[in-house]
Amino acid sequence: MAVLRTNVIPRAVNFLRLIWMLVMLWYELGTFYSHTASCLWPDDALTSASAPSLSPTHVLLVADPQILDHRSYPDRPPWLMRLSQFIVDLNIRKSWRAVRRRRPDSVVFVGDMMDSGRVDMSDEEYGRYIRRFRSIFNHDQQTPMHYIAGNHDIGLGGSLRFSDHARERYLSSFDPLNQRITLGNHTALLIDAPSLVDEDRERAAAGASYGEWASIHPDRTIAFVHMFARDVDPAETDARILFTHVPLSRPEGASCGPLRERGTIHQGRGLGYQNLLTPQASQFLLQSIRPAIVFSGDDHDYCEYVHTLPATDTKRPSPPTSIPEITIKSFSMAMGVRRPGYQLLSLIPPFSSSDSPTFAHTPCLLPDQLGIYLSIYVPLIVASLTVLLFSNVRRSCTRNSSPSPRQSEWTSLDARDPDGPEADYDLPPPSAWRSKEFPRAGWSRTYVFTTCGRRRRLTVSRGALLGPLVAFFWTGRKGVEDSQRRRGVLKGFVVDVRDVAWLPLALFVGIAWWVW
Repeated sequence: MAVLRTNVIPRAVNFLRLIWMLVMLWYELGTFYSHTASCLWPDDALTSASAPSLSPTHVLLVADPQILDHRSYPDRPPWLMRLSQFIVDLNIRKSWRAVRRRRPDSVVFVGDMMDSGRVDMSDEEYGRYIRRFRSIFNHDQQTPMHYIAGNHDIGLGGSLRFSDHARERYLSSFDPLNQRITLGNHTALLIDAPSLVDEDRERAAAGASYGEWASIHPDRTIAFVHMFARDVDPAETDARILFTHVPLSRPEGASCGPLRERGTIHQGRGLGYQNLLTPQASQFLLQSIRPAIVFSGDDHDYCEYVHTLPATDTKRPSPPTSIPEITIKSFSMAMGVRRPGYQLLSLIPPFSSSDSPTFAHTPCLLPDQLGIYLSIYVPLIVASLTVLLFSNVRRSCTRNSSPSPRQSEWTSLDARDPDGPEADYDLPPPSAWRSKEFPRAGWSRTYVFTTCGRRRRLTVSRGALLGPLVAFFWTGRKGVEDSQRRRGVLKGFVVDVRDVAWLPLALFVGIAWWVW
């Protein structure tokens, strides 16, 4: 005989499960691709009537990813450090996978690739650290990757925590400390800014000029820049781009523009860092290289500043040269900015147009991962728990909403019905209620008292005290056949949380496995 049964999964569970699946898909994957898809290469600024078919060279600029290790937050317990490392690594992997869809022609990392690259460690541990960095920033081998050293890569100043072999390890894993490369017919100089900070302090203490110091130390950063200025052809028309990890000097309190999250860049110095190059070193770089634009990192937040370089030709007076400097946002969510970012740079050959600009750049923002956790996931968790708890309390407390056995499940009592129950409907004799098959209740106590002239009896037993509590919180009320209604509030709540959570968690694990 047909049996009619009720639904075993509450509609609230299905609804919340669907909401969590959509939220997880969007905020763990979709929003990263949406952010990168909305930030396009700035090619429109380079369109020229004289060269309409010119294809720009696309360069992706990434600053300060600072891949964490177990030393990054020494005050955190090991389990929390591992969790932080997993979350940050996963965030950077998702960002990098989405950014790679821009298909750059070249990539330049503007320093601080690793958070503890300068720290004294074994070669084996450093090798694992490097392999982890390359695993996160996996790329097509045909795409050129250029790196400049940051203070977290090779150190700045002296410390017992820093390795004496930091520079040698960097050179064996990345690029030369000072480089001259070509990007889209533009000359790009990638300088070792942390070493320049230490070297310039030594030069000033020795009382030597930059030219004198370059002749004494021909294999260091000052000599590299001095040699470039000496050998470059003044008639050369290609525009120059300077990459330095440490930003150039500027007046105290100078504005960084509206795209910065907070504050500005102040001159400061401490263990292993210096916020800005000295004014003397900055002027030496600008006058020697005379770049069209400067890109820097280290500060982790975005900053735009325009340097002024006075004219050097006294015979032909000309207005000062303006040189913009762009400090690129950190690519990591763990560097004190809510919105990580990167920079897109488009280049066309300088000889293609004499009047039009030959380069254009634009900053791009990545999702606010901390904001997703605090503003999306936490409120949604609280709302989901509230809905499930209210649903279970309502289910357990509503007396008249439960369908009777006759409504929820029709069962035939016909012995000839094959679907009928195999049960004996004969009642036991009265004496059986005192047998072991029908044991009496455990502890009980009866009180007799008189109120309002009438004699009353009150029996208190273990079942009378604990039964309603157990039924409310765990087993539900007797006589209700629906499996959901047989549960109490606590048990039903726990089961519903499990039913809602397992599928979104499985989706999260799948996304993490895919981007890993």
